[in-house]
Amino acid sequence: MNRSKVSNNIKFYHFIKILSTYSYINPHLEVSKENKSNHMILSIKEINEKMMDKINQTLDRRTIYNYINDLKEIGFEVSTFEENEIGYALITKPIEPYELRVLVDSISANRFITKKKTKELIDKLCNLNNGYIAYNLNKQIFIDDRSKSINEEILYSIDNINEAINSKKKISFNYYDYNYKRELIPRLKKDSLDKKMYTATPVGLILKEDCYYAIVNHDKYDDLTNYRIDRMKNVQILKEDIKPLKDIKDCEEGYFNAAMYSKKSFKMFSGDCCEVVLSIRPFLLNVIIDELGEDVSICKIDDNTYQARFNAKLGTGLTKWILQLGSDAEVISPFELRDSVIENIKDMLRIYSK
Repeated sequence: MNRSKVSNNIKFYHFIKILSTYSYINPHLEVSKENKSNHMILSIKEINEKMMDKINQTLDRRTIYNYINDLKEIGFEVSTFEENEIGYALITKPIEPYELRVLVDSISANRFITKKKTKELIDKLCNLNNGYIAYNLNKQIFIDDRSKSINEEILYSIDNINEAINSKKKISFNYYDYNYKRELIPRLKKDSLDKKMYTATPVGLILKEDCYYAIVNHDKYDDLTNYRIDRMKNVQILKEDIKPLKDIKDCEEGYFNAAMYSKKSFKMFSGDCCEVVLSIRPFLLNVIIDELGEDVSICKIDDNTYQARFNAKLGTGLTKWILQLGSDAEVISPFELRDSVIENIKDMLRIYSK
């Protein structure tokens, strides 16, 4: 290959890299000498200083003009000295600073991602943007590891489960619980010190309340079970085909509706679906609507009472959620749910009446 051509390609590559890393123009603000602090614009001298750092070569003005024209031809928006009287900078960016901030904060807040993996993902995101902006953003990031997972396998587990769902294959895995030292301890076979191996048909993945769940079916049952992926390890894709979905509850139509399932599963506990009717005080309207959105029907009984009607899975999760509402909500139906709430209140009274 021609040496001069290779050399020119390398220069062009590093020129693009320098502009994309160190230059930035906010498309929402005017470019002028007076407000240049709102932008990152490079002079020819600054470009050549960085070129020297990278490949120990500089660019003459004519070459820079040619590179700018080439960039414009392939779709880049570039602000030039002739336009801004300051220097050269890319106008469009793959991710705006505020978009980057939202993504970074979302990853930081996610409990299921370990502290180490959180840092790696944030660094990758920041590399998509201007180095100056990424540096300032990194200084503001706080990763609270008190509630972070300690399972480094989680992202690989998600990938394997997703692949198994797409290829319609079963999975096997070990499941873990925390001990008082915050260590993950494997569940064991009955009367054995060997790890218990679970085998299941995966039907979906759901991210809810900062946790990722694998929704699976075990062969000897017809319903679904939810497993926290941050407590799953050694997730393997098996050669065995999955059970036919039409034989599994919540998949009778031949597919799994993750959105519908998630809406009905309080705290991601399984159970049979039922219609719930609650009598609530007015100030609980925000809580009910925040939790259920458009899936709850609300009617006014009087100035101090509203009735909320919605579908949910009857089980521990629903009972615990209603108990959080305290004496400002009353279960009207179903009776099984009302009885479950009453029994939980009695248990609490026995504890606190000692």
